[in-house]
Amino acid sequence: MTAAGVACAACGFELPPTAKFCLECGTPIAAPEKPAEYKQVTVLFADVVHSMDIAAAVGPERLREIMTELLERSALVVERYGGTVNQFTGDGIMAVFGAPISLEDHALRACLTAMGVQREAERLAAEVKSRDGVTLQLRIGLNSGQVIAGEIGSKAAGYTAIGEQVGMAQRMESAAPPGGLMLSESTARLVEDTVALGDAEVVQIKGVDTPVKARLLRAIGEHYPHSRRESRLVGRTRELNFLTAVLDEAVGGAGCAVNIVGPAGIGKSRLVREVTAIATRRHVAVFTTYCESHASDVSFQVISRILRAALGIDGLAADAARVRVREQFADADDEDMLLFDDLLGIGDSAGHRPRGAAPAIECTDQLGRDGTTRTCGLRGRGRALDRRGERVDDGRVPRRHPADTVADAHHIPSRIPWCADARLRRTSDRAATPESCARVDARR
Repeated sequence: MTAAGVACAACGFELPPTAKFCLECGTPIAAPEKPAEYKQVTVLFADVVHSMDIAAAVGPERLREIMTELLERSALVVERYGGTVNQFTGDGIMAVFGAPISLEDHALRACLTAMGVQREAERLAAEVKSRDGVTLQLRIGLNSGQVIAGEIGSKAAGYTAIGEQVGMAQRMESAAPPGGLMLSESTARLVEDTVALGDAEVVQIKGVDTPVKARLLRAIGEHYPHSRRESRLVGRTRELNFLTAVLDEAVGGAGCAVNIVGPAGIGKSRLVREVTAIATRRHVAVFTTYCESHASDVSFQVISRILRAALGIDGLAADAARVRVREQFADADDEDMLLFDDLLGIGDSAGHRPRGAAPAIECTDQLGRDGTTRTCGLRGRGRALDRRGERVDDGRVPRRHPADTVADAHHIPSRIPWCADARLRRTSDRAATPESCARVDARR
C-alpha cells in the first residue's frame, strides 16, 4: 500500500486506488480480505436419511434431480428467514443464522427454517414416492453458540463458520430420528419459551466421552410472553401517570397511540405489563400481539393479529374462524367479508366467492415457488378496514373501547403507512391523528 493507492503484488507497480488490473502487467488486483470475526449464531445441518440406498434405487441422474430440487426448496426457506446456506454436502446442507448479519433471534429463525425445510421435504417426498417408489426423509440438527465466521482459504472459497459449535450441530443432526428436528441444550434454552419441545433426553454423540442433553422440536406456535409474578414497579411514576391518563381518555372514547421507546433491557415491556394490569383491573378489554423481524415483509400482519385477538378466533381453524366472524358481522355483504377473511388470514383456499364478484384482493408472491406467504395490495385490505370502521360508526356493530399492545413494533415495515392504524381507530369516537399520538421515552 502506498500513498498513491495500492501496489501490484506481481510487479510492484504503483496503482491508483480504483484500479481493477495492474496498468503495467495486467494482473488482477485482489480485493482486500475481510477479517474473520466472532459471531453468535445458530447452525443448522440437514441430511437425507439412507441417501446411499436412494442412489442405488434411482441412479445418479435421478438422484441429482432429487437433490437439486431439495436444495433449491431448502435454500428458499433459509433465505426467507435471513439465513445463509454455507455448504451443500451432496445429500444435505449447512446453514448459518446470525452471520454475516447479526440477528437477535437467530435461534428462533433457525427453528422456523427447520420446520419449513421439513415441510418442503415432505412435499418432495410425496412426489418421489409416487414416481420412484422410494422414501425420502430428512434429519435436521441445530446448535447455537460462538463461532468464527469469514472467508476461508487462499482463494475465495465462500463465507463459512468454523468452530466447535458447527461440529455439535452436525452431531445433533446425526442423533435426530428420521423426519425429526434435534436441538442442542444451548439452542433449546434460547427458544424454550417460544416453541414446543420434547422432553429432555441424553444422547451419545461421536467425539464426546460423556452423553449430552438434547431436545426434539415438536411445533412452533404463537409466542406470547408467559405470565409471571411481578415485583413492585419503582421509579416510573411519571410514565405511569401519563399512560394512565391516556387510558382514561381511551375509555372515554378518545383513541390514542403511544410509542414506548428505549434501549434493550431498560423496562419497556415491564411498563407495558403494568399498564395492561391497570386496564384489566378497570375491566378494559386488552388485546396483545407482537411483531417479528423475519415477518417484516408481510403487510398488515400486526393489524391482522390484533383483529384476530379481538374477534376471538386465535387458535381456530379457518372454517370455524369464518363462521365466528360472520356471526359478528351478520349483515355484511359478501365482498366485504372476502376482503376481511383475507386480512385475517382465514380466506377460503377453494376461492369460493359470489357469482360476478371481482377478486377480493390483489396479491404478489413474495416467496417465489412455494407461495406460502403473500403480500396483498393496500387497496383491498384498506377497503376492508374502511368498511369495518363504517359499520361500527353507523351502529351496526357494538362499540367497544379496547386497549391494544404491540411488542417489538420496530419490526413493522416502514413502507406500510400508519394511516392503516388510523383506519382501525375509527372504531373510537375520535380517529387517531398525529395530535392523538404520543411518545414515551423510557430512557429518562
